[in-house]
Amino acid sequence: MATTTTNKEAPTDASKTEQESPEPLARLGHLHNPGLYLGSGLGIASGWLSGDPLLATSLTAAGTASVWAALGMTPGPWRWLPGQGEPWDWMSRSSRRGYRRTLRRMRRRLAHDHTPPPTLGTAGLLVPTVGIGDSWYMHPNRPALVRRATANAWRARCEILRGAWSELLPDWERGWWRRYTATEMALRAGPLAALPATGYLEMPWWARLAVTAAGSAWGARVWGAPQPAESAAAPLHETDWYLSRWAEWIACPKGQLPGSKLTELQWDENTLNAVIVSTTAKPAESVEQNSVSIAFEVPPRAVNIYRPEDMPANRAKLTVKLRATTHELDTDDLAAVWEEFTPYTGSTLYDPEPTEHGRRFKLLMPRRGSSVTDVQPRAIAQALDLEGEDAVSRLHLRMIDARRIEVNEMTVNPLQDGVPLDLDALVIDEQGYVRVGRNVFGQPARWRLMIPNDGKFGMTGKPGMSAVHSFSSGTTGSGKSSLEETLLIAQLLNGIVSWLADGKYGAGFASWTHVVDWLVKSHYGAMLMAEASARVGKYRFSQQMRMQWRDADGYVTDGRSFFVPGEPFAPMQVTFDEFNEMVLDTGRAHVRPLLEAVSNLGRQTRSAGIGARIYVQIPNLDSIGTDKHAAAIRDMLQSGNIALFRTARADVDAMSLGSRTPEFRLEPIPETFPNGAGTGGLGYIADGGAQYIQSRMSYHPNPVRIARELPRTTLSDAEAEAAGPAYLRRDEYRHLDAADEEEFLRDLVDQGRAARRKNTATLDLAPATGTPETEHLTEDEDEELDELVPPPRSQIVWHAVNDGARRNKQIAQVTSLKPSNVAGATARLERLGKLTKIDRDWHTAEHIDA
Repeated sequence: MATTTTNKEAPTDASKTEQESPEPLARLGHLHNPGLYLGSGLGIASGWLSGDPLLATSLTAAGTASVWAALGMTPGPWRWLPGQGEPWDWMSRSSRRGYRRTLRRMRRRLAHDHTPPPTLGTAGLLVPTVGIGDSWYMHPNRPALVRRATANAWRARCEILRGAWSELLPDWERGWWRRYTATEMALRAGPLAALPATGYLEMPWWARLAVTAAGSAWGARVWGAPQPAESAAAPLHETDWYLSRWAEWIACPKGQLPGSKLTELQWDENTLNAVIVSTTAKPAESVEQNSVSIAFEVPPRAVNIYRPEDMPANRAKLTVKLRATTHELDTDDLAAVWEEFTPYTGSTLYDPEPTEHGRRFKLLMPRRGSSVTDVQPRAIAQALDLEGEDAVSRLHLRMIDARRIEVNEMTVNPLQDGVPLDLDALVIDEQGYVRVGRNVFGQPARWRLMIPNDGKFGMTGKPGMSAVHSFSSGTTGSGKSSLEETLLIAQLLNGIVSWLADGKYGAGFASWTHVVDWLVKSHYGAMLMAEASARVGKYRFSQQMRMQWRDADGYVTDGRSFFVPGEPFAPMQVTFDEFNEMVLDTGRAHVRPLLEAVSNLGRQTRSAGIGARIYVQIPNLDSIGTDKHAAAIRDMLQSGNIALFRTARADVDAMSLGSRTPEFRLEPIPETFPNGAGTGGLGYIADGGAQYIQSRMSYHPNPVRIARELPRTTLSDAEAEAAGPAYLRRDEYRHLDAADEEEFLRDLVDQGRAARRKNTATLDLAPATGTPETEHLTEDEDEELDELVPPPRSQIVWHAVNDGARRNKQIAQVTSLKPSNVAGATARLERLGKLTKIDRDWHTAEHIDA
């Protein structure tokens, strides 16, 4: 149920005394004021004075009453009657003819062309003349400067008048402007002229006493007049009125949010707060500001609709300012507009200033209540009533500190013209950063490849550095490939080994096949690459344990647990493009080993100089799995660089980024800029915190041409041996497509397993199945007995597997053997090395007669 709260001031001591005292005494105390003596004095003077003094008194009182009545019926800053308003309010009204005349005069002057006419030169040609003041008249920002100076002058004048009005005259801030009628002024000022005029009438003493009493009563009543008249504000409505208006305008079948409801409705004389609940798939935040303003009969600026981070999508908060605190608000004054319609109580807008691409201002949040993480671009656009469908996307927020936020409104996005590729920007700096583009604030967009280990150095003096993991998401064509191509060039430029697993079966990076150190196109090859990188990391660890290092004081210590580039290993980056396609390839044997290897890569190889970079299209990282390896990968992706390309706001909310969840709501990136240019390469980048800044990646139409001119860094021979045969023989299948590559790699893995089995002795402890009578037969005799004596079960099972049967159930159906006999035969053949099981499927490893 809605609750109505009314702010009531605590009674003063005088009012308490009046309330506690008896009613007659309270009335007498109310009448005891200077007006009592003024009225009684006029009554006594009318009875005592005569002749010229009485005439002077009568004329003075009549003139004062006439002026009083005239001023009462004509509102203005000279008003001092009960019910008047504040003078600066009257002076700022645009409806006043003088104010309108001033504005018209200023506009005419600004629109006037002050360019002097040209003069005839000595050569007979027209020569432009420039006077001393022409530089001011031809200034491009002259209208804005003049308007600002005029507004400041009017504001200063009003402040001076306000101070004088409030200090010199009492109780003038209690009421509002209104026009008194002639009847009201006759009752108020009429006795002032009538009391002295009674001196010309002949009347007994008791009549004189009655006139004196009437004058004293009139003076006391007028001096202590009733409370001033209130403004003609809109009356407060009941709760049912707001609910019915919502149902009529918003929740109706043709409304913006059919079937929606208002809950937790709370309101007072100034504001209304409620929660919008959507009963359909449409989010509650989709209700437009104008629709609510029409329904509740308030200005659009008075409506704010926003959804906090912890609120589900089917709910949103609604705040409506029912009564304005100021009149004739200057809409160009952002600070005044924000003070009037702020959705965050206690916040302040300050330092508004124009910029090259729009305007910029700052918000100071209160010490208690709303924090910087509660600020949303949509709420700011609603409070300031920004025009245009893209008003929210034009706002860019940047946190300054714990209480201050910088808001940039950019009518033209400075990134729409693109960012050309700069090789000098891709050189790694001392902190491990490269510049991969430019952000919307005109600053370089940085991407971290290495993290320095402070105070730790190699024996050659090079600082210790750890690798950085990275994560990026976005739809197809959003710019992920542009970022990766820029990073591949940066890795070649800085001597970093580049491994790349193309999840699009080679179509994503077809031109880079012979450029990077190792590129695989199949998902099976991605698994082998992940396992190889984990083995390289283990090898590096084993070597680093035997190395020495120096601290900042030059002290030498044995056993190095950190990575030093070039001593003796080169940094290394392993990229998995379309990683979601690799791990969601259900039913394939490579999925679990891939997750396990990437998990190992993320947890253990940073201090070996090996980083992982993963690109996905799915909006939720929970989709990569729920086991411990998938959880470790999610933790890895939250630790370093994050880039989000063309990702809808709802997707970001469900991205499972943990502590790296964006502090501010990220608005969706459109497919094109207002000028029609595509937004490829435009995204949000975070390089270590939860603040994401809109940036655009560097672009080159043919980055491979630049990469081929740079030296390619590879592993050392010892590292290559640790990586395995898939890396050593990578040049043999570079030219193959994804299917042929997978076939080649599977044969390569089978050959390695066969080679390992030849060096392994197998002891068969199972009892022999043959009988003494058949053990001495020759091969020819055995073939003749095949028709009389069936072959052993093991031989039947092996031939069934060789013919294509893969599961025990299939083998039993083909051979007509019992499932228990098939299970025993396959187990025996596996012990003998004749069969091997790969992902629950049986395959022949060696001929049965070998």
